[in-house]
Amino acid sequence: MMMRSGRQTAKQIAFSGMSALALLGWSLPAFAQAVTPTTREEIQRDRLETQLRTEGQSVAVEGDIERAPCPLAAPQFADLTFTLSAAQFTGLEAIDGTVVAPSYSGLIGQELPVSAICDIRDRAATILRGAGYLAAVQVPAQEIEGGAVRFDVVLARMTAVQVRGDAGKSGQQVQKYIDRLVDQPVFNVHEAERYLLLARDIPGLDVRLVLQPATGGDGSVQRQPGEVVGIFNVTNTPFTADANIQNLGSRSVGRFGGLLRAQFNGLTGLGDQTTLSFYTTSDFEEQRVVQAGHEFRVGSEGLTLGGDFTFAWSNPGIAGPDLFESETLIGSLYASYPFNRGQTSNLIGTFGADFVNQDVEFSGLPLSQDRLRVAYGRLDFNMVDEPSLRGVAGYSGFEPRWAIAGSAEVRQGFDLLGASESCGAGFVNCTAVGAIPLSRLDGDPTAFVVRGQAQLDYRPTPLLAFSLKPRFQYSPDALLSFEQISGGNYTSGRGFDPGAVIGDSGYGGQLEIAYGSLVPETPGGYAVQPYGFFDVMAVSNKNVPGDPQTITSAGGGVRATLGRYGYLDIYGAVPLERAPLQTGRGDARILMTLTVQLAPWGR
Repeated sequence: MMMRSGRQTAKQIAFSGMSALALLGWSLPAFAQAVTPTTREEIQRDRLETQLRTEGQSVAVEGDIERAPCPLAAPQFADLTFTLSAAQFTGLEAIDGTVVAPSYSGLIGQELPVSAICDIRDRAATILRGAGYLAAVQVPAQEIEGGAVRFDVVLARMTAVQVRGDAGKSGQQVQKYIDRLVDQPVFNVHEAERYLLLARDIPGLDVRLVLQPATGGDGSVQRQPGEVVGIFNVTNTPFTADANIQNLGSRSVGRFGGLLRAQFNGLTGLGDQTTLSFYTTSDFEEQRVVQAGHEFRVGSEGLTLGGDFTFAWSNPGIAGPDLFESETLIGSLYASYPFNRGQTSNLIGTFGADFVNQDVEFSGLPLSQDRLRVAYGRLDFNMVDEPSLRGVAGYSGFEPRWAIAGSAEVRQGFDLLGASESCGAGFVNCTAVGAIPLSRLDGDPTAFVVRGQAQLDYRPTPLLAFSLKPRFQYSPDALLSFEQISGGNYTSGRGFDPGAVIGDSGYGGQLEIAYGSLVPETPGGYAVQPYGFFDVMAVSNKNVPGDPQTITSAGGGVRATLGRYGYLDIYGAVPLERAPLQTGRGDARILMTLTVQLAPWGR
């Protein structure tokens, strides 16, 4: 669990001297730090975290069609041989029958013991199971004439379903996914995997499938070979809440902050989730962020539509009177679709638009005003070691041998819906009497941005983990603050204030080594994982000399799972160099994040 984490209408007053003040002030370190609008990473930390989930998710499909022993492998038949000329499989009409050809093709024309028929049967069954079918391959009583052997295949078909448990209002959405499974001519685990996971993606629901042989009217006789009943066990959690405290902030906007978040699942019956959260610094004045979001499912293939609203205001506590105030309003609309949804790999595409208003005031007068209208497209993916999902060699889906996750995003600003105009040649649009300038006079509100991030985990043993989290951004344009990439406590550069470096383009990452498991040995128990890290972040700005600006840091700490309801991350971080605008290297800091689940408490 991690912390999840903002505009006021500009006063229409004369502005004759404010542009000159902004230009002059940006050469002063304290002033520059104060007037910069709050960075994107400070306001929208949740997006950075949820896009990099490397853990695997297993599908619980229980049940199979048992295969009988093979009498032809008995010792009394050891001396019987025949020459195989063909293998004929019945019962494969619903699928491509050539799928089982590798089980016998290499044996055609060879003289074989009759026990080889058992081997062909077992290889065919293995191939079918590997292709995702629940199948039994049988050798019926027959006379082998001309070396042709007949096999009967029974493929599982889901002919009925039962839903056990309370799915709440989201039951209709669950049923859409179930219907896709029932529509299959034969049951295929790989195809079912997508819809089972989509059902489990419905906020607040846990869905597991058990297959049982279909029975006749007396409840004891299977109606037709291969017919099964799908029993869907559903657990519903309609409401969750958590709280978080941390001290990752800068001194100017408050070291300590706390977050309360509530999530309401299934309010409309569309597989929806409504999220409300409030973040504040410890004095309730320096920074506050209010967020509200709602998303819902459409159709039976996982299409999700949603929107988020964020309002944040910051009143930096610099020396002297509180002269500066920064306010941010963000509205987002998006649609996401899972092109691939599986246990071991996922590919999700998202298309959306951000509506961003950022204002900075000085002593009640408008100092800068940014209006961004940005469309974006993003691909999120992950892959995880399949044997780890089955618990091979002590690994698990939560702590696999290896896992990869990543996100790549393209963004384009547009001159629409009241977007800011660029300052133009000689900044004439921003320095005229009465004009409110951009936060950056050479900034382009219609800029193009490409950004990406990834996480690569590798465990040579179940208890030793190496993790690499690279990130980058590139833009050929001069960006306004919200679109820039930054380094510091919330991203890469732990031990530095958020936004210690900020630029149009940049690269960096985190390297970690950890020992131990965060999964308690007993349910509700505790687990501790010590780790060490090295962070680096380098940024550059168009039209600014002296780039790149770089920060590096190192440190170590412990992460802990606190029973069923808590997570603690506490570490020491040491800046290894001086940040831009600083006169000396910063002091080492002890940083912490504590998250506690408030509801449901009994699970």
